[in-house]
Amino acid sequence: MNKNFLNEVECDQEVIVMEDYLLIEDINLLEEYPFSLYLPASTSKAKELPETYTLKKKELTDFWKVALKEQFIKEVNFHRDLLFRSSKTIIQKWADYKKIDEDLLLTSLKKYAELESSSHQVSVVEELYALKLGSPLNDPLIFGVKPDSLAKIPKTYNLQDAHSLYTELAKLDVFDIKSLMRFSKHFGMPSGIEDDRGFDVVLYGDNIFFPFSSISVLNKKIAIYKHDFEWFKMIQTKNVPKIRTLLPKIYTSNNDESVLDQAKHHVVDLLSRLDAYNPNTYFEYSNGTYNQGFWFDDLFSFAYFQLARALVNDVEVRECDNCGYIFEVTHQRQRFCPPVPNRKRSSCEMAYNNRLKKEKKLKGEV
Repeated sequence: MNKNFLNEVECDQEVIVMEDYLLIEDINLLEEYPFSLYLPASTSKAKELPETYTLKKKELTDFWKVALKEQFIKEVNFHRDLLFRSSKTIIQKWADYKKIDEDLLLTSLKKYAELESSSHQVSVVEELYALKLGSPLNDPLIFGVKPDSLAKIPKTYNLQDAHSLYTELAKLDVFDIKSLMRFSKHFGMPSGIEDDRGFDVVLYGDNIFFPFSSISVLNKKIAIYKHDFEWFKMIQTKNVPKIRTLLPKIYTSNNDESVLDQAKHHVVDLLSRLDAYNPNTYFEYSNGTYNQGFWFDDLFSFAYFQLARALVNDVEVRECDNCGYIFEVTHQRQRFCPPVPNRKRSSCEMAYNNRLKKEKKLKGEV
């Protein structure tokens, strides 16, 4: 591995992973969540506990209801990002999910994107807020932890030990809830509203924990990351023919190296955006030494950090024999995606071997 500051800085954050997740179709279902688990089970004023608990629970439930309703509205450049920073395939999938004609969706995106471009003007802010409430992309669905998961001790892992996070995150697709649930069970919800109010979890500033998220905002982040990761993949696999189809003709030439060089400039531009590769830094003195490190707002931010580090180190990537997605090669005999946090063996390798056993059994070879 190349010697550079991206490899040497620490990113010592713990990620909290809940046991199970679900899609919440009605925000009023939050009233069924056992918020305030940290309240004492007994007290010297036992008669006052039910009323105290009820008041506290209502306060916490109302907090989450308001926060989740406003999450889409507060996503400043939602429509601009989706319009200019995602692929045509993603737009088509979004249109299919919303059951809207693709041209109609694009027209709507352009209208809202233009308003977002003018959002610095005071006269536009209130109009934009009201209009975004009626946006066809303002989906009421919420992705979150299951209520009974709150009563169970969550798993944790150290962020800098999640070596495969950036390639695993790229496997997600918009509105593929099953893959999102599977990812979240291993890595935690990738983004959302970070707040432990009402949960039996205490955050100390360094932990990453997202109990709920607007499905629209979460899918927008997935869409943009997949688009950016695709450029990384094309560069590392030297897929010049595909790069040519995506770069403007004025930047392409007959020279493959020149085309690849233009793609590298383009990916730097993508990662230089403030909401992509933008880690927060810290500097401390501990145990007799100075330490510089990064901490991250969510898993997308860390994935972009890993992606930048992979580009700097010019890592080798390879397609997994099981799932077909690419992974970062750490040893030459590697054929499968690496293990996920809290697992010693690769899930892809186990799935591949189990499939081979079933095929042999059907053929009567076992």
